[in-house]
Amino acid sequence: MSNIHSQTIPKDLIDEFLMKLDEAVKPLRPYLSPLTPESRKTILKMGDKSLALVEKTSELAAVNPQFCPSYFNLSDLNIDLTDAVSLRVVVNRLEQITREVEDTMMIAGNEAFTQTLTFYNAVKQAARDNVPGAQALFDELKKRFAFGRPRKGDVQE
Repeated sequence: MSNIHSQTIPKDLIDEFLMKLDEAVKPLRPYLSPLTPESRKTILKMGDKSLALVEKTSELAAVNPQFCPSYFNLSDLNIDLTDAVSLRVVVNRLEQITREVEDTMMIAGNEAFTQTLTFYNAVKQAARDNVPGAQALFDELKKRFAFGRPRKGDVQE
């Protein structure tokens, strides 16, 4: 059995990381604009193709102001474009860190759950073999293994 995650991350290191993360985001907070879940679904999202369109629009509007409606604000467009591009770099870095943390969490969870199943199956076999004390352990663990997996013959709704 391979064990990839074999060293506990010290709690004080996690606490220090979280504190530094809070410190790192503090200067950005006044510029961040959280969305509601509904807004996240409905708002226009700028990807690579639309980024090129927005950049070209900014260039063309700057040299052709006669086509800009009175309610069009090129300065606002450029602020939004600059920040969208700058924040993409931040998001990419955060996504990379998040992925590494999630991967490590998944490995640790997988290994913990695998060890749990090993112990559970050993206790289950010991209970079948009438090993003293095994049935009480099995009964306690069995309650916790009743998650999500329908048994043969169970009616699914």
